[in-house]
Order: sequence, then C-alpha cells, then structure tokens
Amino acid sequence: MDSGESSLARLYAAQRTRRERWALTVAAAVIGLALATVHWSGLLAGGALVGLAWPTLRRALVAGLGFAALVLVAAAAELALAGTLEKSLAMGQITYLAVAMPLVAGPLGAAARGLVPDAPADADR
Repeated sequence: MDSGESSLARLYAAQRTRRERWALTVAAAVIGLALATVHWSGLLAGGALVGLAWPTLRRALVAGLGFAALVLVAAAAELALAGTLEKSLAMGQITYLAVAMPLVAGPLGAAARGLVPDAPADADR
C-alpha cells in the first residue's frame, strides 16, 4: 500500500470513530479560527479542515456551517468584550456582509470534502 492509500485509510478510520472524528473537528475548528483571525481565507481553510473530519460530503457541509456559526459567535464575543458590539451591529450593510462571509465561506470550504471519496459505510459509528 502506498503513502496515499495509507493516508486515506487512516482518514477513513478516524472519520468512522466518533471520538476521533470529534477530536479532529475540534482541532480543525481551532486551527480555522486562528487562520481566520489573520485573513478571511482562513474561513475557507477552516471549513475545509472541519469538513475533512467527516465521512460524507453532506455531513461535511453541515460541519462547515457549524464552523461558520462558531466564527460568528467568536467574533461577537470579541466585539462584546471590547464594548463595541452594539456599534458594530448598527453599521448596516457592512454588518450583513460580515455575517454572510462566514456563512458562505465555511460550507464552501467544507465542499472540498467532495474531492475525497466518502468513507465506507461498513462501520460508521
């Protein structure tokens, strides 16, 4: 078995084990949040990382949407701690853009899961 096949087999094994899948999802979300604080493309990367932790494309897209919600909560918490949440929400169209970007970029990044075949369903736990 070559390196690519063994990597895919390890990924499938992690995707089919509930504990490993959630550990990968949490680690991917933390990395994605860190990347998103540096640049908006971190939203795409975070969505892709979170999506790869799940065994099917459908579940990956839902995980990408969950990552987007996490980003919005983290951003709102950061603004609230700084005391600027109300002013930020009153900015109108810019606020809509700031909310829409993660909601589009997270699932769009998670769609990268479609590049890898779904995990075999024989032992999905």
